[in-house]
Amino acid sequence: MTRSVALSAAFVGAAGSLVSIVALPWAHYGDITVPLTRFPGWGGYVGSVVALHACVAWAVLTRTARQALTLAAIAALSLVAVGSAILLTLAYDDASALFSGAVPAVVPRPGLGGIVAVLAILISAGAAAVSGAGHRAMAVAPTNARP
Repeated sequence: MTRSVALSAAFVGAAGSLVSIVALPWAHYGDITVPLTRFPGWGGYVGSVVALHACVAWAVLTRTARQALTLAAIAALSLVAVGSAILLTLAYDDASALFSGAVPAVVPRPGLGGIVAVLAILISAGAAAVSGAGHRAMAVAPTNARP
């Protein structure tokens, strides 16, 4: 049961990250929506998220002897990914970096992309934690142990 929950959460987290990168706006300037790819430094965020989801998939799908090391890598990548997502989200009002040429004379506001990105990262990290807890429980109490 724990493995299916962790696998489902990992899938939801990866899907949320993909939707936040590809489909959701990260800023609004009036009627103009600004995608992630217009933000400077967006490649670093995408790289950290791809690495995070690769580690989460590894943690959920395999039973390694070094589960603590995998979880530590996931924690570090989660911090980097969340930090870069927050930094990108807070840069929504830097119009000179987002637009080349004329800048819209409207009050900018953050988009939904950054919020979904942070939630997706937290869900994925939670999936790895649930998977790690399931692996530890199986190591402590094997099913074929005699009373």
